[in-house]
Amino acid sequence: AKRRQHSAQPLSCSPLSLQLLAASLAMADESDLSPAEKLKIASNFISSSPPGQAQKVVEDVRTLIDKSVLTSSALNSCALKVNISQFVAVRVPGTSYAVLLTPTGDLGNSCFLDPNAPQQLVIDHLRQECIETRPLEAAHKEHVGCEEKRKSVDRAMKRYTDEFISGAVVTTYGREVERRAQITCCVGRVNMNLGNFWSGLWRSEWKLVIEANGRSGRLEGRVHCDVHYFEDGNVQLHDKLKFDKSIDVQPGDEGASFVSSVSEFEQALMASMEDIYQTMSESVLNGLRRRLPITKVKFDWDNKASVHKLAADLQKQSVR
Repeated sequence: AKRRQHSAQPLSCSPLSLQLLAASLAMADESDLSPAEKLKIASNFISSSPPGQAQKVVEDVRTLIDKSVLTSSALNSCALKVNISQFVAVRVPGTSYAVLLTPTGDLGNSCFLDPNAPQQLVIDHLRQECIETRPLEAAHKEHVGCEEKRKSVDRAMKRYTDEFISGAVVTTYGREVERRAQITCCVGRVNMNLGNFWSGLWRSEWKLVIEANGRSGRLEGRVHCDVHYFEDGNVQLHDKLKFDKSIDVQPGDEGASFVSSVSEFEQALMASMEDIYQTMSESVLNGLRRRLPITKVKFDWDNKASVHKLAADLQKQSVR
């Protein structure tokens, strides 16, 4: 079973949009918006950060929002949400490997599970770094288990990504739930060339629940692909695919059937993307192309007074 969502939209975190944010906040002072409302505006910009550019967006927003509104706690909360949603990879101190920050690995209080050790990682979300490692606490023991099955899937998926998603980081979790093994494998890969005005993010999550007999299971997965182009414009492309399937599992080599199913679905995804890109310029992107206003005169986006007036007009429309 496959469920797909596909969208392309103007990007909300372009330099122009940050100009609009500044103008909107200036207008907010005049209309007496509460600090909570100002913080919500800033949070929306941070949460919409393009792939691999969250830190740059945070830096820009910090220059526009007073510290009394955008406190360290609020800023860290925003960064945490972005890091988890984008599967940010952090290097584990003293090792040669990285671990993804994912919902599955979230232990709370800015700590995340490193299933390889196993241990917990203390994260500085603004710097996107692991600043400390700690032993797992008793309450965390339920997050680990089924180690042989976990390792089998982890090894197989790393071989797979080495071949098809070069540079990707793989983090695989294992645990037992109601006498059934649950293996969750997360894959993340960000690629950027900001000098050529583009960045992209691939992240996927695959969860296999193996029945007590060890020979059958249910595989559920979701793939997110985000692309950002900002040469002479700003557009984000978001593509999502969800699926689930019953699979046969070979005891002792769970990774083989796992990777076989993952490969099958991802190849289908790639083929469907090819079809979309063939018609995108005539359909989706054409709908995003900026048109002249009714005055038939181009808007001067570099004129701060014009941008300020536009922000004021948009705010009036939102109040209505």
